[in-house]
Amino acid sequence: IKQDCLWAADETGFQPGGGIKERVLGPVGAKIQHQQRDGNRENVTVMVTICADGEELPPTVIYKGQHFSTEWHQNNTLNASIAHSPKGWTDGVIGRLWIEDFDQKTRAKANGHARLLLVNGHNSHYTKDFLDYARENNIHVLCYPAHTTHIYQGLDVCIFGVLKHYWTLERDQYMKDTRQKVGKGNFLAIYSRAHQKALTPETIRAAFRKTGVWPLNPNVVPTEMMAHSYETSSVGHMPLPQASPVRAVSKAIYEY
Repeated sequence: IKQDCLWAADETGFQPGGGIKERVLGPVGAKIQHQQRDGNRENVTVMVTICADGEELPPTVIYKGQHFSTEWHQNNTLNASIAHSPKGWTDGVIGRLWIEDFDQKTRAKANGHARLLLVNGHNSHYTKDFLDYARENNIHVLCYPAHTTHIYQGLDVCIFGVLKHYWTLERDQYMKDTRQKVGKGNFLAIYSRAHQKALTPETIRAAFRKTGVWPLNPNVVPTEMMAHSYETSSVGHMPLPQASPVRAVSKAIYEY
């Protein structure tokens, strides 16, 4: 598989009213020392696709909803594909549509060569329809084992942390400038700025290099990194000495 035919895709979630936690400095005695947000926790899923040569495809944005709304396309400078599902997550139907979209956007670049697509083990990536389409169109699908994407998946290792950081900055700045809430109608306008800052060709190539995918380097993931965790105690302990009645009750419960 050539470098320009080696792709990776993964989803990450955003909450319009949330962001990553950050430490702040403020004056002594001030009642509010944090960025206030509206608390909207409705999930928006973004599917990001990158290539080992540093290229990216327009993302797929999945909103929570029963019906499609044209306002979701406002300020779509990324030319993102828009989908919706009852919970705002990807599913088998969206996955099948996505693999067809991926094929159409990468076929000319592949120029008849096989493409390799690296994905996590989410069931939307290996439905029969998904895999049948991939097989018929010369796309090899490689799913990472469960609970290993933090080591193997370059998007988790190098991209999503940076993307969430820029999303938080852009979202907070938008709130300060406009005094408006973030919702489906303006999500893309804010997200696009964070996406463009995070997904640079250098960062994308680093995602494949640091996980040993391209250039191929199996030594990046040594055996000890994938070893089983050590056994841990299943017995709880009080962090500080407690009063006699508390110790007596705790001991009785433990002995029982």
